[in-house]
Amino acid sequence: MKHAASNTLSGKSEKLSKKQQKAGVVSDAPVACHLVLVLYANELAAWQVSPEGKIKALPVKGELRLSVRNAEALERAHADIAERLRGNGIRVDCTHWLVDGGGRQWCPDSIGKVSNATIWQLLAWEWLVDRFGLDNAAPWEAEETFTNQILPWLITADDNCQRQQLQSAREREHHNETERLAIERTALVQENDRLRSQNTALQQVDVERLVSFLPALFPRVFTVLGPTDLALLCGQVMPLSVPIPSPYPEPSEEALRTLQRRFHALPHERQKQIVGFVKTLPQRQKLQPRPEMRELVQSLEGL
Repeated sequence: MKHAASNTLSGKSEKLSKKQQKAGVVSDAPVACHLVLVLYANELAAWQVSPEGKIKALPVKGELRLSVRNAEALERAHADIAERLRGNGIRVDCTHWLVDGGGRQWCPDSIGKVSNATIWQLLAWEWLVDRFGLDNAAPWEAEETFTNQILPWLITADDNCQRQQLQSAREREHHNETERLAIERTALVQENDRLRSQNTALQQVDVERLVSFLPALFPRVFTVLGPTDLALLCGQVMPLSVPIPSPYPEPSEEALRTLQRRFHALPHERQKQIVGFVKTLPQRQKLQPRPEMRELVQSLEGL
């Protein structure tokens, strides 16, 4: 039996101007809904779901579940549902078809034909079973989950509520990523402090090494660089722990060759560090490399 649609006017609509009333303006827009059709084991059932989430089971040709085994029967059943909704002043904004594997073998063409006037989607019932953990249950065997979870999920999948949930998930992900980066930054700062301390300790050792190798590179080097100046240039307030006599005697030929061989045996970066230190000193122009070390010193200085 068809029921005429009831026109509910809002308070604003009840105060239409006389000009509007004379023009016959009335609020008779159809009520929007989502239509959910389930085809499972050749049985068809239907539900009407409002945007607010109100759910209503719809009879199909007077049956809660109608046996539908072919395309013609499906089209007639859909026509019955559509005609009854139109008669009740209800507009279908989106049709959701939930179909099992058997129905999908013959119904897609019919679904496209009867739903071409509205937005529609076809979902595999098996996919929903897996998503909602129904253990291969039939739709009518999982009525509570179907009504309270699946139907609301279908109509909110693309609305503002769903987008807000997605935005919240993204914000949580961003927050977690920010925390992770903060932890990594703290770890890097700690590692940098450790390396800085280690480097400071190494620099102290390098000062001793610097002092020991300078005579191998430059003659009468400590005549130009006094021990106090050398300590300050090396970043030390206190004098070097290795005393440098004044005047500093030139090493013997044997000691000089030994020091030069040791310098050649140093890693290239260590050699470059020692020569580079001397290069930055204002006194460098007063220091002439020993002839046998001149080529190496100039190479390390990048000349």
